[in-house]
Amino acid sequence: MKKIALPALALALAPFIATPAAAWKGHVVECFDKVYVAPEYRTTKHMVKAAKTTLEYRNGKGVEQVYRMHYPAIYEEKKHLVRPGHYVMRPAPCRKGH
Repeated sequence: MKKIALPALALALAPFIATPAAAWKGHVVECFDKVYVAPEYRTTKHMVKAAKTTLEYRNGKGVEQVYRMHYPAIYEEKKHLVRPGHYVMRPAPCRKGH
């Protein structure tokens, strides 16, 4: 009786053991692309030297003149990291492939 019961039990359980691989065939619902988003910075300017206008006397090659010179302001720009670079998943059309 044991010789008949063991093969019968194996035959009865065979569909439950073999079918999970076949039963889990899914379908594509939505596709995404992995896209890198660059880091975001905020910049601030600090004045190093203010703008100025001066009169300058220049003497050269027989020409003596007074020039009005304007020098623009000089600023130093500093960058501050607001958000580091990261990846996002963006919806995309599905392509056949892997």
